[in-house]
Amino acid sequence: MSSETTQPIDPTSATTIPDQLSGMDYSACVGLYPKPGCGTKPVLSGDRGGAMQIAVFGILIVGMVFIGIRIARSVRARDKALDPTD
Repeated sequence: MSSETTQPIDPTSATTIPDQLSGMDYSACVGLYPKPGCGTKPVLSGDRGGAMQIAVFGILIVGMVFIGIRIARSVRARDKALDPTD
């Protein structure tokens, strides 16, 4: 007793793949470095170059500035504590 649960694929159905390069030649975009005009514009906020990526970059910059300020303050405090002339 065998029951077939899979549906056969209709050979007449057409499937299309969206053109992500807007008509550009794919071989022109293959290489070690991405060439200008070969990418796609960000659609979702998590896409490359989207709003979330820019927000993460901003948060990283703010964090690095905070770390730099803390280091500068601690160096000044150490130098002030070691300087006998003050």
